[in-house]
Amino acid sequence: MYELLKGEADYHTLRRPANIEYHCAFDTVRETGEPHFLHGVAVEGWRGRLAVCFAYNDKAENSITEQLLVRWSDDDGKSWSKAERIAPLSSHANSHSVFLSTEDALWCFGPRFRGLGEPPLTSKGYRMIHFVDLQMEAWCFEGAAWRAMGVVADDFWPLSAPVRMADGNWLLAGCDTRWYAAVAISHGNDLLHWDVVKPDTDGECFTEAGAWTRGGEVLMVMRNQSLQTNGKYHAAVALSRDCGRHFEPCEVSNLPMATTKPFCGRLDDGRPFMVFNASLDGKPNDRGLMLLGVGDEPGGFSLDRLFLLDEGAVTPEERRLRLSYPYARQLGDRLYICYSYESAPGTGGNHNDAMLTVVNLCDL
Repeated sequence: MYELLKGEADYHTLRRPANIEYHCAFDTVRETGEPHFLHGVAVEGWRGRLAVCFAYNDKAENSITEQLLVRWSDDDGKSWSKAERIAPLSSHANSHSVFLSTEDALWCFGPRFRGLGEPPLTSKGYRMIHFVDLQMEAWCFEGAAWRAMGVVADDFWPLSAPVRMADGNWLLAGCDTRWYAAVAISHGNDLLHWDVVKPDTDGECFTEAGAWTRGGEVLMVMRNQSLQTNGKYHAAVALSRDCGRHFEPCEVSNLPMATTKPFCGRLDDGRPFMVFNASLDGKPNDRGLMLLGVGDEPGGFSLDRLFLLDEGAVTPEERRLRLSYPYARQLGDRLYICYSYESAPGTGGNHNDAMLTVVNLCDL
């Protein structure tokens, strides 16, 4: 079992960072008049402004009416511009995406697909998801309007922020057309061509990956949808020693993590961090607790300390509202963390608001 978490953690006694801030980046009912699908919020800073993007659908999740929307904030997330489409309406879906900020432009990479197909089964009988004709598309914003850069990879959905590797290539972690974990690797600074690499999951449902890099090493951290350990799900991992070109066999870690995607990143000083949902005793799939883990070792692949970021409000049925699909970005001395927050329980799957939490790094 891979040691992703140093020591033991009691998820029920974790403290919140002092002076933590909460802002709603998109209140679905307030903005649209009724509950709708919203999911997968990403955040980035560009030229002194905050940007968030997310998937929105006034029909069913993962149907071809899915849209990719963006909003801007000039006051650190307290207020937001009107939501606009990054990609125009078309005959395919554009769903939740990721950002890359460069000196000249703000890039966005995300999926396009034509709805869902027949769900495939793994060799061990676990049911996956089939995104029909899945491709990764790119857009570029230079200050006026989003410009479509076309399809840049086949068979890939990015779910984590791009990270630069020691060989000069960028790496994106995510999943493929049949929901298996995968990474995409750029051709150096050419952001219009990416190679997709998939670890061998040995018939398990390991999916929706994040990743850390260190020199030539890449550690994928994956949603584990198939194997329980002592009544809980634990994150799965896969290690590459050649900048993501090949991966060693997948294994389960010691970090209890609910069945939803994690987000892996590094602080500016090199320490790893991870935002994820806790897998709890008796509630292994529960998404009610959103946690932040931080490692003490720059360049490390493990977490030493855990903090409570948020917990869903308790419903009349005595369950917590779901928080999920985190994304984070350090800007200056603050960590900006976005996620989906269930806003209309009982109305349908993933009817969420877009939430932004801001943590001062000095309070960790």
